[in-house]
Amino acid sequence: MHYAYSGDIIEFMFKIGVVGTGRLSRVHLRHLSRIPDLSFHFYDQEFDRAQELASEYPGTAVRSFDELLAEVDAVDIIVPNDLHAEIAVKAIEAGKHTFLEKPLDVSVVNAKRVVEAAKSAPVTIQVGHVLRYFSMYRKAHDLVQSGAVGKPAAIRMTRGGGMPGGESGWFADHARSGGIFMDLAIHDLDWLLWTIGPATEVYAKSVGAKVGHGADYGLATISFANGCVAHVESTWMDAQEPRTAFEIAGSDGLLDYDSRTNATLRTGTKLEQNHHPDDDPFYLQLLDFVTCAQAGKPANVSIEEAYAALELADACRRSAVSSQPVFF
Repeated sequence: MHYAYSGDIIEFMFKIGVVGTGRLSRVHLRHLSRIPDLSFHFYDQEFDRAQELASEYPGTAVRSFDELLAEVDAVDIIVPNDLHAEIAVKAIEAGKHTFLEKPLDVSVVNAKRVVEAAKSAPVTIQVGHVLRYFSMYRKAHDLVQSGAVGKPAAIRMTRGGGMPGGESGWFADHARSGGIFMDLAIHDLDWLLWTIGPATEVYAKSVGAKVGHGADYGLATISFANGCVAHVESTWMDAQEPRTAFEIAGSDGLLDYDSRTNATLRTGTKLEQNHHPDDDPFYLQLLDFVTCAQAGKPANVSIEEAYAALELADACRRSAVSSQPVFF
């Protein structure tokens, strides 16, 4: 925590170190810039890229991660997925509040290192499971939890669009991105665990899991301890505009949403909630993290929940590679 002196006025400034300078870093900064009393330091392995970002969002570019850690209260880690755990552990061990884009890592073993580091760290640690901050998904969670559909029986979730970064980008290397289940389907997997509870069995298929490279399309059927079954569809092979959708069927009702046909969540014929553009989920997520960090409170998305989502995503990947079910 730092104070800036301006004449007789003392201004509190919360310093955030942004690690990574890609497209999503700019998304984060657009929203972080809306939060009062924040200042920024930028680090990238390519110093000129950090300088470029510092010119777009006023702040200080630094030449090393250690220099960044020495200057800030918190870090926002937005780098390729296979680097997540390594950077997060260093930040946590340095006593910095840490926001880490999902997934925890592409390796369950490495992700466990983050969980272990977090156990004894008196800092706020949040993983970017932003789907929880989308109004229609949060409302659906609340409705299911309140018993609005009765006992959940069958759920269908769909998510996808084109290949991020194209065939030459790091997403196309599944060793770096984790593939379709770890990078994309993990949004829906986290929501299912949050809403329905623990899984017992996974059977998955994927276009790209066995070759480990390129655009991918994956399907996973997941059985849960409470008897519910979910069908999760994810793709990087849809040339149309990105789509998200779900259907939740229970003993007493149905919830459905489709971003291409509805701008809202529907229960039968009843309008439940509009999705207001100003309630941007990325803004709400980052505001939540900053608020918790400044107050010294645990994050509202726990590190254990993020690890459980990664375990489920890894089970989907392993099933797709082996063509066999995976049991928990």
